[in-house]
Amino acid sequence: MLMRIGALSQHTGISAEVLRSWERRYGLLEPERTAGGFRLYTEDDVRRVLRVKALIAGGASASQAAHQVLADARDETGTGSASGIPPTSECRAALAAAFRSLSSSSIEAAVDLVFARLDLDSAILDVFIPCLRELGEDWFDGRTTVGQEHVAVNALRGRLMGLSRGWDRGLGPRVVLACPPGDYHDVSLILFGLALHQRGWRVTFLGADTPIETLIEVRETLRPRITVLFSAQWATHPGLAGGLARLATGPTALAGPNGASLAKQAGIRWLQGDPVAEADSLTEESRA
Repeated sequence: MLMRIGALSQHTGISAEVLRSWERRYGLLEPERTAGGFRLYTEDDVRRVLRVKALIAGGASASQAAHQVLADARDETGTGSASGIPPTSECRAALAAAFRSLSSSSIEAAVDLVFARLDLDSAILDVFIPCLRELGEDWFDGRTTVGQEHVAVNALRGRLMGLSRGWDRGLGPRVVLACPPGDYHDVSLILFGLALHQRGWRVTFLGADTPIETLIEVRETLRPRITVLFSAQWATHPGLAGGLARLATGPTALAGPNGASLAKQAGIRWLQGDPVAEADSLTEESRA
């Protein structure tokens, strides 16, 4: 029996929001899709959710419970990791170690491992974002050198951009993605673009250090469904409110931490969720 997420929620007693989170973060659910792109869930999904629910009631965290249920499923089918380590943990550990190696080939191999073991959404949420955050924190605290940080980010960026070929083609809604002037860290924006493209969006990627005038020109030419600017440090751009306000004449949003105040000043939207959650949200809106 196939069911929509509302019915799955009723069957399991878990809210639709939490179910979507478990699907994104842990790959717990494996829905089929209708021709219109709607998710349909199976009895196997019901069983996995109920098992996670029982483990959480017994004191496990959601992450621990989901990984246990998925590990049990792999054991039953013979597709588990040879090391016995959950694939997400194994991939995260491999990438984190490679980030400190000063070896682009090691980082590329770790990224290849991630995509061999995980779907894109899980890779973004459970590996790339946590590893990038840890790398930034270690650099700030002096545990990682500037050289290690540059090699790591450049190697990851190159591999991810290899996945972006043709992401501006198709018939779906168009999004323009850019970082504001003076901001050169666009890896998280690439991840957002990949998540959107997987959901059918056409992506026009302007990338780092994009002047406001350029954004206005591109938007007037392409008429995208929405323009999104990302920064990991919006607090360092307090003088941008006036320039950003010029973009408020069309659908525009800021993404990244601490962007709420600046977005409010400029009169534009702030996307406060993770890249996968916001890609889902924008996609649902585009179909409304």
